[in-house]
Amino acid sequence: MHKMERQLLGVLLLCGAVLALPSQEIHTRARRGARSFRVTCRDEKTQMTYQQHESWLRPMLRGNRVEYCWCNSGRSQCHSVPVRGCSEPRCLNGGTCRQALYFSDFVCQCPDGFMGKRCEVDTSATCYKDQGITYRGTWSTAESGAECVNWNSSVLALKPYSARRPGSFKLGLGNHNYCRNPDRDSKPWCYVFKAGMYTSEFCSTPACSKGTNEDCYTGKGMTYRGTHSLTTSGASCLPWNSMILMDRSYTAWRSDSRALGLGKHNYCRNPDGDAKPWCHVLKDRKLTWEYCDMSPCLTCGLRQYKQPQFRITGGLFTDISSHPWQAAIFAKNRRSEGERFLCGGVLISSCWVLSAAHCFEEGFAFHHLKVVLGRTYQEVPGEEEQKFEVEKYIIHKEFDYDTYDNDIALLQLKSDSTHCAQESSSVGTVCLPDPDLQLPDWTECELSGYGKHEESSPSFSEQLKEAHVRLYPSSRCTSQHLFNKTVTNNMLCAGDTRSGGNQANLHDACQGDSGGPLVCEKDKHMILVGIISWGLGCGQKDVPGIYTKVTNYLDWIQDNMRP
Repeated sequence: MHKMERQLLGVLLLCGAVLALPSQEIHTRARRGARSFRVTCRDEKTQMTYQQHESWLRPMLRGNRVEYCWCNSGRSQCHSVPVRGCSEPRCLNGGTCRQALYFSDFVCQCPDGFMGKRCEVDTSATCYKDQGITYRGTWSTAESGAECVNWNSSVLALKPYSARRPGSFKLGLGNHNYCRNPDRDSKPWCYVFKAGMYTSEFCSTPACSKGTNEDCYTGKGMTYRGTHSLTTSGASCLPWNSMILMDRSYTAWRSDSRALGLGKHNYCRNPDGDAKPWCHVLKDRKLTWEYCDMSPCLTCGLRQYKQPQFRITGGLFTDISSHPWQAAIFAKNRRSEGERFLCGGVLISSCWVLSAAHCFEEGFAFHHLKVVLGRTYQEVPGEEEQKFEVEKYIIHKEFDYDTYDNDIALLQLKSDSTHCAQESSSVGTVCLPDPDLQLPDWTECELSGYGKHEESSPSFSEQLKEAHVRLYPSSRCTSQHLFNKTVTNNMLCAGDTRSGGNQANLHDACQGDSGGPLVCEKDKHMILVGIISWGLGCGQKDVPGIYTKVTNYLDWIQDNMRP
């Protein structure tokens, strides 16, 4: 055999040996049913995701400085760069545009309530109007509870709608995973990863309730695109393209008029980030402006509910976005450094939290209390949590320390302005009930809190829990049914009515949950029906928990919230 033939035979034998190796030795590992691993960077300041080697600008927290960042092996590496004002307006909703001095990239410094590449995302929008085509909020959960996929993800490159398609910005698509309706479907939707593939699914974003108004707006109304055209005085709005507005700042002739909602119409708009929608009017033959006769959409009691994944004794572990009105109240230790968890609470307006009066029996000084909103884990700060000192707290003057009658307290959050808590997916207000609210007996409702799993637990829960209970009829909420304990008309009963099974699995409030909310759903909004007050043990069969009946205190709440 010739030398060349022997070499060729050797190569063929070597190839055959390699091909005969077991498959697990020559294949790379991949998780079954999991998404492929890609190196990305998540900018914690902007909440945007970037691919390997991608670069971007971001504003620094202080001053007018800007940072240039790039994604390197899963880490963001940033340094400050010189910038100048942009030559043309690129930022929406009152954002300030800064352009890098030596290249064309720009960054928008957004006002409070807005974020995104061009300040196009309205963080205060907690519901959508009509079909949600103009919705620009931050809801990111599908109806199944699955998390939405970032519209800029490379896995969506072949989908009909992604942040990489032409005109994506006008459709609300970008480097985010927020629900949108780019194709004029019936409601906002997004792509999710299910059953090993990426598919579209409607979002669980709540629709705005218009209440008694024909038209309403969310946040400050900067994304309002309705047809209301009357002011608070009853005057009709002037068209934004009227010739008498030529010397005004906000008209249909601005280069960014379309993005601001201005055009050949006289509909109310808020192009400058004012308190609410407004328009130009003629009053006594003088050109002026007025706020429009509109009210904000009812956004209380809306949430981004996520199906609990873990069942525990007394309830279910949950996420704060499922109960954004839940507050955690802490008190400073009197004889040592630090603070301790005191009670739960419930956010009813930007600066006011309801709780139970018995939580404050020790007579705490105002400055020794702290209220935390937006926290899932009791001792671990949340990414979007908000902390407040307490301006004052008010205990019902007829609270009975023996029977817990009138067990209600009101805390005012401390702020340098008239506004305190900022609405987000993790922080939101609950709806107060109508005075004549009557829910059917055995209605299923929810409670939440950081209390103990069971009466014998040595400590409070490390994570927020939720429990599902039913409202007892008044005939079953009496002293006779509660071992002769005093039950007044200011109290209501609710408990887990399931029969059989392990008693420890019954849902109920427990020590540490006091002051937290008992909420029931009505017209797709969660209504505050009760405040967790007292009980006999935790999770006892046929023994309900006792709650302060909120409908009996609506006047007291309103009177004490007045300036």
